[in-house]
Amino acid sequence: MHKIIGLALLGLAPLSGAALAAGAMPAMAPASGVPGASPGSLAELKQRLSNKSVRELRTSYSGEYGTTLLMADNAPVFYVALLNQKSLWRVLRFDNLALAERSYAQLSQRSADWAGEEIRLQVLNAQSQALERSKLESEARLAALNTDMQIMQSEQARIQQGRQAAQSQARASEIERRAYQIQLDQLQRNIRQLESQLSGVHGPAN
Repeated sequence: MHKIIGLALLGLAPLSGAALAAGAMPAMAPASGVPGASPGSLAELKQRLSNKSVRELRTSYSGEYGTTLLMADNAPVFYVALLNQKSLWRVLRFDNLALAERSYAQLSQRSADWAGEEIRLQVLNAQSQALERSKLESEARLAALNTDMQIMQSEQARIQQGRQAAQSQARASEIERRAYQIQLDQLQRNIRQLESQLSGVHGPAN
C-alpha cells in the first residue's frame, strides 16, 4: 500500500508566496543540471497534498531542514520539496525521475549543510549558557568565601583585641601585686622592728 502524504502527516504549513518572495530561507541557485522551480509548483503540490493525490518516495531531515521527493498518483510527475520546521518553502517539479532523484540528493546535501550551521550555533549557544551558569556559580562561591573571610577577620580581630586587653590587665595586676608585696614586706619589717624594740624595753633590769 502506497504511503500517502497529507498536510497533517508531515505537519506541513506552506509559507505564503509573500514570505517566499521576501527570502524567508537562504537564497539558493539551481543545482547543476537541475531546473529551477516551475511557476505554480508550490500551489500545485499543495493542491495534490490536499487531495491526497501524491505519494512520498523519499524524505530526509537534517535539524530543522528537510527534503522530500514525491510522485503524483495519476501522472509521471515528480516533486522535490524543501522544508523548514516542516513547512514547505520551495518546490521543484520534474517529468523525469532521474532528474528528480539528482535534485533530491543535491538539495538533501544542502539541507544538511544548512542544518550543520544551525547545529553548530545551537552547540555554541548551549556552551555559552553553560559558561554563564558556571560564571554565576563562581561569582556566588566567591561572594560566599569573601563573606566567610570577612567574618573570620572580624572574629580574629575581636579575639586579638581580647588577648591584648587580657595581657594589659595581667601586666597591671602584676605591677599592682608587686606594689602590694613591697608594701607588705615593708609593713612586716616595721612590725618586727617594733616588736624587737618593745621586747627590749620591757625586759628584766640588770
